[in-house]
Amino acid sequence: MLQRIFHHPTYAEDQPSAHTILTIHCLHRGFTAGAIIGSLVSFARSASSTILRRPTSIVSLPWTTRLLSSAAIGSLSGTAFLAIGMTARMWGREEIEWQDRSWRILANRGQNEEDGWSAGGIILGTLGMGIMARRGAGLTAGLPMWKSMVGGAAGGSILGTVGHVLTSSGSVQDVEKKIVAGEGPLKPNGAT
Repeated sequence: MLQRIFHHPTYAEDQPSAHTILTIHCLHRGFTAGAIIGSLVSFARSASSTILRRPTSIVSLPWTTRLLSSAAIGSLSGTAFLAIGMTARMWGREEIEWQDRSWRILANRGQNEEDGWSAGGIILGTLGMGIMARRGAGLTAGLPMWKSMVGGAAGGSILGTVGHVLTSSGSVQDVEKKIVAGEGPLKPNGAT
């Protein structure tokens, strides 16, 4: 995604917009990581309330609505956490360090594919939940508009990530084919 927006020069020291590239990347990853953690927390809360039979006020909502709400809060929390983490990690660093990290992000084909899938999921999830929230239908019933849309973006980000993992060119079958063909770092049955 970022390589379509930002120029990727031959050398890292020539990388323009290094601060912007690294910041966008970190916030995007934080959003997705937070969404995954928030969703897992929602599943754990649902399972524990079912097993322990202790209803809480949030349990009165359908599990899909709780999942959407938890994904929204998790994604915002993850974004904030990585914003703080990136600031702490990069505070006082020289420009070349920003340029090198940004250059490597743009050079990483798999990361760019992942970003594209995730960004597409964010857009579709936001639009879908925005439309549902306007109608007051489905998953969004009982949630504020902002939480529905952020939760939709979070869910879309997760689905985009899963979609990329399932369709990536670095699948297990591709790696196995390269090993059998004698390509790559691993050689079959003692071949040199």
